[in-house]
Amino acid sequence: MVIPILLLLFLPSSRIFAFTPADFQLAATFQEKLRMMREQREAIFDDRQDKRYELKDKRQEIDQRVATRQAQAKRKVVENIKRIFGKILNRLNSALSRLDKMADRIASRIDKLKEKGVNTSAAETQIAEAEELGSDAKAAIEGAQAAIDAIDSESAGVRDAVYSAREAVRNAKDALKKYHKALVEAIRELKAAAALRE
Repeated sequence: MVIPILLLLFLPSSRIFAFTPADFQLAATFQEKLRMMREQREAIFDDRQDKRYELKDKRQEIDQRVATRQAQAKRKVVENIKRIFGKILNRLNSALSRLDKMADRIASRIDKLKEKGVNTSAAETQIAEAEELGSDAKAAIEGAQAAIDAIDSESAGVRDAVYSAREAVRNAKDALKKYHKALVEAIRELKAAAALRE
């Protein structure tokens, strides 16, 4: 009876042993008792191992669900960003078409004044420069469109793609402003030539 008590004192935890003292008393030899203790220890170890695997599986499921939700949220954010950039590009394209119409009206006015004998060479030079700036503006808008199309929710560099698209849109706006300024200068030259004629 002394040996089981000593074993209980030296082993780390008394809850390892799930057998009762009556079971321990029924064992004929100490080897049987030792075997019973080892079996109990293995059962507890297996039970703990199973719980660890269950927890690990649950953690993996949770991580998977979180990753799926994050991917869905990222996809929605990218779609919203692209939609907003699309609206901006529509406005830029509309502004470009309005400026092109303005350039056409200036060109027709130059033709009418030329028929009347007005020297419109300065206005023609200015409208030619404006047309080059209009081509640059169109190229900048197309570059912005390509930068916006490059934004992809699946890639890792979404933030960098958005920044480059924003910069491309800013460049397109600046190009449109330059085109507009050049057209305004062409109109000034045209008005000055008409005033000289009169």
